[in-house]
Amino acid sequence: MMMTKIKTTKIRLANKNLLFAELIVVVLFFSLAMTACVTLFAGAYKDGQQSSDLTNAVIMAQNTAELMKATGRMPPAVTEEDGLQMQVEAEVVDGILEAVITVSNPKDNSIIYELKVGVLP
Repeated sequence: MMMTKIKTTKIRLANKNLLFAELIVVVLFFSLAMTACVTLFAGAYKDGQQSSDLTNAVIMAQNTAELMKATGRMPPAVTEEDGLQMQVEAEVVDGILEAVITVSNPKDNSIIYELKVGVLP
């Protein structure tokens, strides 16, 4: 009778140890999955921000080019809008107003968009 009780106790302890090991594996798996998801979401946020900056840069440059074509005048050399900086370098060559419109990110001075424009007076 005594022998049966010892075996039962050993089996219960072995089951508890296996359950504990299984729980550790499950926690590790979910930790790895969470790390992968956080990395993906961070990358998606960065891509979305770059896309938004590019869209705003294109709109700024096109508006400035249209203003130059409509008025025939040079816009201000440096303008800031929506967290982006726009620089216009213009000169008159052979009676044509030629300009290079550059939109950059002032935080890291990276060029986001560049547009070359030629306007007849």
